[in-house]
Amino acid sequence: MSRRGEMGSKINKGMEVQRVVDNIIDALQQSLGTSAGRANLANLRNSIGRPMSQSVQIWPLVYGFMPEYFLGDGMRITFQERAVFTSLGLYAIHQQGKAQTVASREEKRRTVGESFRQLRMEEDSKAVDRRFNALITAQTYDELVHYLRQMISLLKSKTDTTIDYGRLAQDLYWFQRGYEEKLRLSWARDYYRIEKNKEEKGAEENE
Repeated sequence: MSRRGEMGSKINKGMEVQRVVDNIIDALQQSLGTSAGRANLANLRNSIGRPMSQSVQIWPLVYGFMPEYFLGDGMRITFQERAVFTSLGLYAIHQQGKAQTVASREEKRRTVGESFRQLRMEEDSKAVDRRFNALITAQTYDELVHYLRQMISLLKSKTDTTIDYGRLAQDLYWFQRGYEEKLRLSWARDYYRIEKNKEEKGAEENE
């Protein structure tokens, strides 16, 4: 089976990762501004870069939403577990100090490339491009997360742009499955494409 066919045959697993993160963020949104909500976000932020075995405080929140087949055994961490924990940790970094939600969920699920594109309009595009290119050329999962954290922190400090963290979780799952090249292209296309104005879109539709 081709890699394209393999990815298509397993697409439900990626979608399930997305759904789990969506549901957990929904629960977190309900407690924003409360002491319990702030504690949950702090614990999620602290989980980034740490072994999952040392993130005991967030186990009840995260594992309560995971289907059984997501779970590893012993010290084995599944791709689903890692993608969910990572996406939620990055969300918590982004949400810190924000009164409004930083998580988007549109009908057309958008990649982080599209969200980061806003930085090109706000900042020195060459400097931002260098950061983004370091992100999409990351060779390991840990390196990818390191650059994602940098880009999200920059996005948070410069704009009010939201990120689809459910979609990000799905992409992180596929990165671990060996589809990093496909994701690089997808993120790069969304980041570098030029936004067409309404007049240009209308002209294309009338052609």
